[in-house]
Amino acid sequence: MKYLRRLISFVAVKMVLFTAIMAIIVCAFYIAFNLGNAYILISEGMEKRAVVALTRENATDLNGYFTGSFLNADKTLEVAFSDASPYLPYNITDYEYEITIESLRVWPWGDEIVCTVIEHVNGIKGNVKAAYASDVSGDPAAWMSGRYELRLKKQPDSGQWKISAIYQDNNYKDTGDA
Repeated sequence: MKYLRRLISFVAVKMVLFTAIMAIIVCAFYIAFNLGNAYILISEGMEKRAVVALTRENATDLNGYFTGSFLNADKTLEVAFSDASPYLPYNITDYEYEITIESLRVWPWGDEIVCTVIEHVNGIKGNVKAAYASDVSGDPAAWMSGRYELRLKKQPDSGQWKISAIYQDNNYKDTGDA
């Protein structure tokens, strides 16, 4: 009986250890998977948003990166598609886009990701459109670089991650060290 109890105890301990190790591996896999998805979504989505704001082209592509409710309320895109857009008189030909992800928090069981990024769009170059030749001179306006907190939500119907909110850090001072 003593040997049977030891055997059962040994097997139970090994099964608990195996289960704990497998749980850690599964959690690490989901964290890595969600981190990869979030990194790509943030990098490509934020750049696509800047391109759409600069050129007003391919705005429907944003639906793959952002929730519909965010796109309807985004002030940057609202200005970009209004007559007040500083880039309306230009055909944008070149720019340098850089985004730095400062922090990214992901939990394997969560349906929200919080991220802090710093966005820079420098070297915006463009030609003045013929219709605005008499009204505009010089280069296009500089982009307002900034630090943002992004919230990504997992969509319940598709399981895709999408950017659902962007909050600007008004205390951020751009030092030009992108």
